[in-house]
Amino acid sequence: MENKEIQHTNVETHTETQHEGPHIPTLQWQNLGYWITPTVITTFIFAILVVLFSIVAGKKLKSNKKSRLKTGVLTYLKFADDYLRWAFGDKSVARKYFPLVVWIFSIILFGNLFGLIIDWIGASITPTILEYLRPMHSDLNTTLVLATITVISFLAVAIKTHWAWHTVKWYLFNFTWKTLPEKFINVFVGWLHFIWVPATLTSLSLRLFGNIFAWIVLISVITYLWAMMSESFLQAWRLLSVPFWFFEVFVAFVQSIVFAALIISYINQAKEEH
Repeated sequence: MENKEIQHTNVETHTETQHEGPHIPTLQWQNLGYWITPTVITTFIFAILVVLFSIVAGKKLKSNKKSRLKTGVLTYLKFADDYLRWAFGDKSVARKYFPLVVWIFSIILFGNLFGLIIDWIGASITPTILEYLRPMHSDLNTTLVLATITVISFLAVAIKTHWAWHTVKWYLFNFTWKTLPEKFINVFVGWLHFIWVPATLTSLSLRLFGNIFAWIVLISVITYLWAMMSESFLQAWRLLSVPFWFFEVFVAFVQSIVFAALIISYINQAKEEH
């Protein structure tokens, strides 16, 4: 009987010890039921906010009255348009791919900022929220979807520009050039490009996922360590973690810029004559 009580006490102590310390997430989010994860809930809330903002912004843009929201949206679109015109080097091409590039850029940027707000609330106000909401790009499934859209887009551009047969031939059997050694080299280069397609899918999804997941761990650990240094004055040491939050805002912006720049680069490569 005493041995059972000792074992039960040890189990309780071990459980309590496991819950001590910062909240470090796992690579695979917990299932809340019916295949719903915290990232799914976050994505759903973010989608609702995007729809509401789009409705309000659309009404403001159609209105003749000046407002800060209208000015901000027009400035944002003007910046994106200028950047794409510079990147593509052609106004018509930039306008053609404007919806795709700006949409992905906006989803990554504002999705990351929304996730950063969630982490800030969880680390500073109520840790309970982290059990139900997590940054949506900290789930590999979400980043894999964005990467898949990117890969399908530049393959579609290649097929539309060079036709399906020429694109397949370039990847699988590009036996063209002057001399026989050069023809074999072109075939080998085509195979490398074919391998590059799934490699690009993996690279894009893991790059975004890795950066966002790393910031969650960094913020959780830093905030917890500073909070443990002071148990009084509302844990004022948490303020020392503020620079890390600003750094993660910078990371969110850089990730969206890099992803958009890679999409533009892939589309430009797909349009080139092989």
